[in-house]
Amino acid sequence: MKKVYDFFDKLFNHAPGYFFGILAFIFGFFGTILALLLSPEYIFWQKSISILGHQTGGIYLRIGIILFGITSIPFLIYFVRRLKNENVNGYLIKIGLYTSIFSSITTVLTESFTGVNEFISSLHGLFALLSWMGASIFLTIFSIMMSKNPNFSKMQTIISYIVAGIFIFYLIPFFTTNFCNYYPDLCYNFGRAVYTIMPTTEWIVHFGILFWLLINSCYLLYKKI
Repeated sequence: MKKVYDFFDKLFNHAPGYFFGILAFIFGFFGTILALLLSPEYIFWQKSISILGHQTGGIYLRIGIILFGITSIPFLIYFVRRLKNENVNGYLIKIGLYTSIFSSITTVLTESFTGVNEFISSLHGLFALLSWMGASIFLTIFSIMMSKNPNFSKMQTIISYIVAGIFIFYLIPFFTTNFCNYYPDLCYNFGRAVYTIMPTTEWIVHFGILFWLLINSCYLLYKKI
């Protein structure tokens, strides 16, 4: 573990952590925009982001999200170091750090396992779910840590709580829809009705985490934290 910390110490001596956050935003945002522009057949309020990954410009989305997940890891490690405060429990810091890295890794795996094969599609869905759950946890923890750290503004804390809330809210229709798919005799029609809000909500989740990264990266850059 010490070697890992030493590696990131050396890395941050050459490039501050907020640089990786801005880079992650660029990869994720422009990969998404390119995919949308090159996939006129895709209708974002009707189909999930996963469907876009298989459209004409889908390769840009997949590559963008993979690079986003990879470059977000050093930013998150740097961010946690800046969030550390004597008012925050040490176990909370560790949980926030590990779940944020876990969420980034599963994000990378989500776009690494994607296809029409049923097994691959199941892996894609599983990794996506784990990524969203991890993000819900670490964003909530980071929000708590930000509220206890005087270096971070109240507005940043509020934005972080909002993004965490968006992730948590998205999981409700996600679990509802999948439950109804597994038990169609109970609530299939209800599940289909709930699904109608999921594509739009998923896009809000997607851009929510992208702009969370951008806002906090720019803040660290501006404050030279």
